Amino acid sequence: MRPPALPRNRIGRLFEESGIAIRTVVAASTEKRLDPFALAVYFKIKVVQPDEIEYLPRATYQELTGKYGGSWSAVTLPLSDGWRLCILNPTHNRVRTRATLMEEIAHVALGHSPCKISIDGNGMARRDYNQAIERTAYAVGAAALLPYSALANYVGKNISARWIARRYGVSVKLVEYRIKITMLWPLYKGSLAKAS
Repeated sequence: MRPPALPRNRIGRLFEESGIAIRTVVAASTEKRLDPFALAVYFKIKVVQPDEIEYLPRATYQELTGKYGGSWSAVTLPLSDGWRLCILNPTHNRVRTRATLMEEIAHVALGHSPCKISIDGNGMARRDYNQAIERTAYAVGAAALLPYSALANYVGKNISARWIARRYGVSVKLVEYRIKITMLWPLYKGSLAKAS
């Protein structure tokens, strides 16, 4: 029996439908690994690392990749020509960077307004943060990276989260998140218990 194409829970379906819509931009089947770097162009996002930004002071680069390297993943800024510039943290591994970029693409696909950056009284840059918007963008990005229909098929066949993560170029944590949010966790945990 084939698993349903969409999760049975309402929130899972909403995220899934948006994730599927993003994949259709490049006609990616659910069995195909999605490349966020290639996909970014379709959403008019130019992806760079801090060392590619002209006139970025060396001291700022060192702070972004050293002292503050663990406190940010990406920032996406609007450009005057209708494109966006996405600056990725170069200290993160490839798997995390793929998920981060996919989240930034989801923000654009969902029409989220870019965050606002302001300077506080101590001269520190701060950005606004809306937890609900960030959760939605992560959920949609994760759904685009790892579609439910494929995930449900693998879980139904007792395939491990580690194998699925390698297959789709994501972390085990992202796979387990997708299993939980799509209500497949009881089935997955049951298959792990049988395998033990």
